[in-house]
Amino acid sequence: MRFFIGILIFILFTSCEPVVFNSLLGKYRTKGGFEWGSSIVLNNDSTFLYKDQVGCIFVEITGTWKINGQSIILNSYIQPKQDTTKEYYIIKTYNDHSNNITFDLTDEEGIIPGATGLLFQNGDTIEKKSSDINGRIIFKNNMADSIKISFIAYKEVVLKHNFNNYYQIKMVVNYSNKYEVFTNETWRIRGHYLIDRTKNRDYYEKKFYKIE
Repeated sequence: MRFFIGILIFILFTSCEPVVFNSLLGKYRTKGGFEWGSSIVLNNDSTFLYKDQVGCIFVEITGTWKINGQSIILNSYIQPKQDTTKEYYIIKTYNDHSNNITFDLTDEEGIIPGATGLLFQNGDTIEKKSSDINGRIIFKNNMADSIKISFIAYKEVVLKHNFNNYYQIKMVVNYSNKYEVFTNETWRIRGHYLIDRTKNRDYYEKKFYKIE
């Protein structure tokens, strides 16, 4: 009798795995909002397709997934590489002794509108501006001791002390953050939800619900 009970228990437990696997297949997405959100598709060949949007930045990543208890483990085909590029390039600069500090921001393809510029004095923000449709930022306050310019998927521009009044700067894509890279990343399974508990530099919603 115990022999048959043992066989039944073995069949019961071994038959659960494909059911769990098949129940996870499909498309999941975050709640998202205007021009931002993430989704992931778990395919039956143990591959996934992850998509992310923040403003005009779109990312697609593929890789493999597997079940580990009550979690899935994700590994993207793309893995981090050492980034040896410069932080930024000063194309032109001069000092006309005006009270303004002007930045013209570009990249390899042209101007960069919508970048954020901050002036600091003793660690406090004293002025905040965004680059206009021509990629230009004009700060009215020249009492800063440091300046930071940032934009999604680009390396930060940081300048300190003894500023000129004009800079034309070519910003550099931050390839280490351009893609969402998964390296043995663990997401918890909670019913029809996948929950990402990892820490990330830029905020994104971490709860994915099944839609297909």
